[in-house]
Amino acid sequence: LTGTPLQNNLVELWSLLNFLLPDVFTTLDPFEEGFNITTKDNVIDRIKLKAAHKLLGLFMIRRMKDQVEKLMPPKIETQVVCPLSTTQIY
Repeated sequence: LTGTPLQNNLVELWSLLNFLLPDVFTTLDPFEEGFNITTKDNVIDRIKLKAAHKLLGLFMIRRMKDQVEKLMPPKIETQVVCPLSTTQIY
């Protein structure tokens, strides 16, 4: 559905899943509650994280360009170092 990464935002993830399966992902509140993987002490709950990965794994696939298009040449990156202007320094 999307070629761009999510912004580490549960609302955006829910929005995409709601678009795909509106009967399953009906409202945001239960989704946010179910995927809140942090405890009151702001520590990640490993059991909830594993359950979230397992559930979301059913809906997501991550493929890189080289896995999709075999004839695509490797990416060439060119770095150009530019000095900062006076305005950028201060």
